[in-house]
Amino acid sequence: MKQAPFKALFFTLALLASSAIPAAAHQPVSLKAESARIDTSPVLVDGDISFAVTANFAKSGERRYFRFALGEGEALKLEYLILDRRPENALKNSKLPVVTVTSPNGKKFKLKINERTKFYEPYGKQNYLFLSRTNRSGESGIYTVEMRSRARASALVAVGSKEVRGEVMQISDFIGSCPKKISDEMEISEKHANQLVGLSERAGEICALLNSWGYRVVQRDGEDFPVTLDYRSDRINVKVKAEKIFEVTVG
Repeated sequence: MKQAPFKALFFTLALLASSAIPAAAHQPVSLKAESARIDTSPVLVDGDISFAVTANFAKSGERRYFRFALGEGEALKLEYLILDRRPENALKNSKLPVVTVTSPNGKKFKLKINERTKFYEPYGKQNYLFLSRTNRSGESGIYTVEMRSRARASALVAVGSKEVRGEVMQISDFIGSCPKKISDEMEISEKHANQLVGLSERAGEICALLNSWGYRVVQRDGEDFPVTLDYRSDRINVKVKAEKIFEVTVG
């Protein structure tokens, strides 16, 4: 089998080789306890960039989630892999983790295990097995990936293909992260709005989408943009410099 199509993935895996399944090419993503819930799971700001997201399960019935955003016209590229080692390579397909993807329009599909293609990754000197691959037209919006265990095992889901540094947005109560959605929040609090300071312009837009906030850029690199003067308590206005949000107001 030709290995050229796997060049991006080889590069990804080489940058963080270890005894565990490696994480992302430029910014590692290992799903931790907070990823057991969708609303606190991390968000890959650009799902067109190459990431390798890992989940380590201690027993059956555990779940880990992550989300990623695609823009208009971007492809949906996903690969499901395991290390070619025990216990993973000794498990029947029925005992390997189940990977379910939910598209922005709510449609669900599974990454069906339909292969066990071996390849050797020379940089980390690791053997892997491809279990499933998909490459199709994507939808604009936010995808959710659920990884559910059926035995003790580790699994990896590779997303995207561009070999550039990506941004992972965390959900928390700290500056530089996206606040967790509050279903009964009638007005965006100043505290929640200010959390977006330090995020990229794109991450801020995605955070607003996750929280059902209005979002508009009112200044970029010193240039002010004309905006309506109406006040909305469910909208944030952001100022951006060098692609980063440095000021946020509600209104």
